[in-house]
Amino acid sequence: MKSFFKNFFSSALGAIFGVVFLFVAALIIIPTVIALTVSAGRHGKADTIQKNSILHLNIHGVIIERHLPMDFDFLGGRSIFSDDRTIGLFELNRAIDRAKVDKRISGIYLDIHDFQASWASVTSLRRHIQEFAAAGKWVIAYADQLDEAGYYLASSAKEIYMEPFGNMQFNGLAVQEMFFKGLLDKVGVQPLIFRVGRFKAAIEPLIREKMSDENREQNQAMIDDIWAEVRAAAAKTANVDEKVIDRIAANMEATSSEGALKLGLIQHTGFVDEVEDRLRKDSVGEDNEIELVSPLQYLRDTGEKRGGKKKIAVVFAEGEIHSGESGQDSIGADDLKQDILDAKDDEDVAAIVLRVNSPGGDALASDVIWRAVHTADQEVPVVVSMGDVAASGGYYISSAGRYLFAEPTTITGSIGVFGLMFNGEKALHDKVGISFDRVVTHPHADIGSYSRPMTAVESQAVQADVERVYKRFLDVVQEGRGFENRRDLENIAEGRVWSGKRAEEIGLVDELGGLDDAIAKAAEAAEIKDYKIEVFPAEMDPLRKLLERFSGEAMSRVAVEKILSSFAGSSLIRQLLMRVKTDVPGSVHPGIYARLPFDFEIH
Repeated sequence: MKSFFKNFFSSALGAIFGVVFLFVAALIIIPTVIALTVSAGRHGKADTIQKNSILHLNIHGVIIERHLPMDFDFLGGRSIFSDDRTIGLFELNRAIDRAKVDKRISGIYLDIHDFQASWASVTSLRRHIQEFAAAGKWVIAYADQLDEAGYYLASSAKEIYMEPFGNMQFNGLAVQEMFFKGLLDKVGVQPLIFRVGRFKAAIEPLIREKMSDENREQNQAMIDDIWAEVRAAAAKTANVDEKVIDRIAANMEATSSEGALKLGLIQHTGFVDEVEDRLRKDSVGEDNEIELVSPLQYLRDTGEKRGGKKKIAVVFAEGEIHSGESGQDSIGADDLKQDILDAKDDEDVAAIVLRVNSPGGDALASDVIWRAVHTADQEVPVVVSMGDVAASGGYYISSAGRYLFAEPTTITGSIGVFGLMFNGEKALHDKVGISFDRVVTHPHADIGSYSRPMTAVESQAVQADVERVYKRFLDVVQEGRGFENRRDLENIAEGRVWSGKRAEEIGLVDELGGLDDAIAKAAEAAEIKDYKIEVFPAEMDPLRKLLERFSGEAMSRVAVEKILSSFAGSSLIRQLLMRVKTDVPGSVHPGIYARLPFDFEIH
């Protein structure tokens, strides 16, 4: 009888899970099949996009490197696993570039709402819109409210509309860091820090209560460089001297759409229906319906460019760097290495563009990727395009490319290394009554344990290891960037971050530009004119993605992320907790990182 009930409940449970799985799968498969069917029906028609159509750039959500295959149009760009709406920068820019030469597209409706994006992404999108306008087409922007980043993007339009009672935040840029030394002191946790580089500020939140002079210097220079871009754009739009823009920001003169209108920062105030009336007038005429086309719809309907047999491989490297396989928001050295080598070994691939958007991470994993890039460049040209951030390990892997592009607002450099461990013996004993004892074969067998302090010999060994990794970092940059004098490189290293604009001036990058410029440079280096673009890693089909998301490992990862997300909303706290969990206890060596100190936010 016991066996009967066991089998019965097992079968019932299996049936329930089967029904749930089929139901969820249906949510993915049925709309996808419908979308593909509709798309297939459209591809054969030359007049799918109507004459005088308008490319509608709905900038609302999170701008990421690429559109995710699980984020569907019928869910408003959302995934069934997330409430966040994502927008792929790659797709946005491709759609704008195609529409620029498409006679059926009369203009762009830049519809700006609450969005999240780093400065280099905004810079890239803004430049593509400006190029669209330079081709003789109109661009109208509308926003219900604007901050500095939103305004910088809106300034790409000839005319900016704002909601009549909209809010404006135009009071300059700031970087704020949170420091945890006092907290660690209170709970009795001792951070064990090893670093090379005066500007390598990754560990400052753990050992200081405010920024060091070096960190303050690099942060100030970074926001000054980015503000210079915003100030120039605002001055041009308002047709005033840049000093006037500084005065407006310093005195908080633009706090509403009404104030922005009086100052000349925008041209109109109006409600959405009034803006649509204007769009109708500029496209199909007052008595007709406007034809709005989304970027993804436009890309599907126009199809891929039919180039020659030769291909340029665009390899995306986005997220923190670690060993093993890549995650949705991270770079696994094994996977990225394989993507690079697969592209190199494809006889039709004439050049590779490595698109890097990474704050760095594990030093050894970065070196593995560097080697793959270096090896590939011996056979086909490898050009690097830096996105929002290509710093620390992100710059490490970039330095192997033969030519490097960055946006003026890219965060890069940070050529430095740090090691991080924790001694939690006092906290565990005094706060929760836990103590430890050990048995070892040799004195340092448990180096890296959080249950005891490190000895002087151990500290010296770890510091020597960090310095060895730093020397290797300098070696690869000197080789890749061609610094003849080591001292010149050392003076701009030491963990300091630079804007893309400054990085070009000091020789860390070759030219300011975006992904499209890198692709053009790769084609030039490969001496080809007619080519196709192939993207790596290839998009995973929705059904496979669904199966992966429901795997045991993935579900466990989601559970951990949910738990960590409850910690005060601090990305640094979550990162430290995750590192304590995965990198420190029981490891023979501490985690050695070539990484930025935190998710760099300028607001």
